Amino acid sequence: MSRDQWQEQDLLVVARDTPLANLAENLGYNVEAWLQSATTSLPETLRITRSRHDKAWTESILRELGGKPLPWAEEDFAWQMPFARGQAPDERSKYIFSLLHESGRITRQEAASMLPVVVLNPQPGELILDLCAAPGSKATQIAEAIAPSGVVVANEPVSGRVNMLVSNRGRLSTTNMLINQQDGRHIGRIPPPGYDGVVADVPCTGSATSRKNRNVWWKWSPKESRTLFRLQVEITQRGASLLRPGGNLVYSTCSLDPCENEAVVAQLLRKLPYLELVEIDESRLAGLKLRSGLTDWDALDEQAKPIPRGDEVARTTFLQPAHMSPAARLHWGEALDEEIDQSTELRIQTELAKCRRLIHHDNDTGGFFVALFRHRPEATPEGIAKSFIRNRKPSLNSEWVPLVLDHPQTNRHTIYAATTETVDEAKARYGLDGKDLSWWRRGKRLNIAPKMVDERIFNQKCPNKRGNLWPEGTFHPLKLIHVGLPAFTKKRDAWRSRQEAVPALQALITESKHTISPEILTRLLKGWAPLMEDYNSEFEPIDVDGPLLLSCTLPSGESLISAWAGARLTLMLDEKARDVLRLKLSMPFQADDEEE
Repeated sequence: MSRDQWQEQDLLVVARDTPLANLAENLGYNVEAWLQSATTSLPETLRITRSRHDKAWTESILRELGGKPLPWAEEDFAWQMPFARGQAPDERSKYIFSLLHESGRITRQEAASMLPVVVLNPQPGELILDLCAAPGSKATQIAEAIAPSGVVVANEPVSGRVNMLVSNRGRLSTTNMLINQQDGRHIGRIPPPGYDGVVADVPCTGSATSRKNRNVWWKWSPKESRTLFRLQVEITQRGASLLRPGGNLVYSTCSLDPCENEAVVAQLLRKLPYLELVEIDESRLAGLKLRSGLTDWDALDEQAKPIPRGDEVARTTFLQPAHMSPAARLHWGEALDEEIDQSTELRIQTELAKCRRLIHHDNDTGGFFVALFRHRPEATPEGIAKSFIRNRKPSLNSEWVPLVLDHPQTNRHTIYAATTETVDEAKARYGLDGKDLSWWRRGKRLNIAPKMVDERIFNQKCPNKRGNLWPEGTFHPLKLIHVGLPAFTKKRDAWRSRQEAVPALQALITESKHTISPEILTRLLKGWAPLMEDYNSEFEPIDVDGPLLLSCTLPSGESLISAWAGARLTLMLDEKARDVLRLKLSMPFQADDEEE
């Protein structure tokens, strides 16, 4: 028996005697089947970047490595590999898989975590809010679904985790993401009518992540779940208040505990009567087994053992009324010292079955919980998100007129709309049309984003909580730190295209690129850096001084490669990007050298 196998067998023995296993038993799972799955490593799964011009080449590489599309993923957007997470069979396969991920052609993502975006089903042209976005797998999944004209506001309060969002945006060359840094409970507004859709994949105990995070076997307890309950409700409540009538909101966790799942959903339905639970369309998840939400659950002690309903002291010691199921709340009635509306609780109890649970051993995945809400249009005839409706109505005799406030103070991080002169300069250099883009300036970087950013957010008045108006020409009260994709950098008085933006710009660029043959590209990848006069005497002359793009037609399609024409012609690529080209040209690369 190998060391890894021994560790898994040892974990299986230890896991049987944990509160987490007790929870699974309490939820009615086949505990042995669940343990056999929940103590093993996840399969390697991924999303393929559908917008890349060489998508077919990427799929061919994945098939060579034994990968197959997941049967429930529409248009084959999600794949599963024939090996466990991070355990490719050899160094070459491991390196190729890493190349595909780091170059943005795929995104390694657990299959279960793709579920919220599939359930929300965002459409091109929509404006979507991801309340808790880092590290960015769901935010980039949304961005792909709503491209090219839709926009996702990816919010993350923690600075260190914001960096992961920025990294993933650049890796995937995503133009339609706005990165915001605020507490999700107090995130700023956008102009009316509000967001078309919201994802609230809230912080949770991760009790369903045991296949990738073994610490949960020892760390999890019911107390942890109860501690997070209020935060989960408040974050989701804020997202709901920003949702336009008719829009949908997905609530999700990677937790098993009903206190973080059905209890939160029930509390939202009590507090926000304008929301309704929607049946999840499982036809879009054909082949994936999902279980209905729980309509009743036990109060659990710290070993996740059920507390008898007759033990009033123990139950009220461990639980607040909001943690209890509707049936338990009705049972305890007056003892809870809370007014209980019987008809409301009975309605919520029935509605909870519309939630869905993904269980480890049903599909060879991690565990997950998801619920789909809708802002009922008839509940808000004003046609705008609830956060825009003033709580205090003006008196009948007053003719209250909202004030247009001054622009907020700017600082070195303020993002400006780029001037026409700046935009025209970049467009002319690369022959860009750019009519469907908005352009943004921050320091020496020029960003591109969909026109929606300008038309629906930046150049609209936005009410504050008193009903007064922030003027056009500002993103306030959002605290955006990145708008769109940094596409160009100012160097030597010229706008130079950034390599991370080339995939997004490839279909638009018509100028400042020079055609080379695969043979010339091969020589350059081998280290050839010819003097410009030598290159121009042997090949078609390059008349550009400074940054340019080399265009090389390969079997996978056109590759655009950043280069510099100075005294010499040199490639402006890191080693990973060079190795992608080497792989396309069937050249040896780093992993091959390491194996030799």
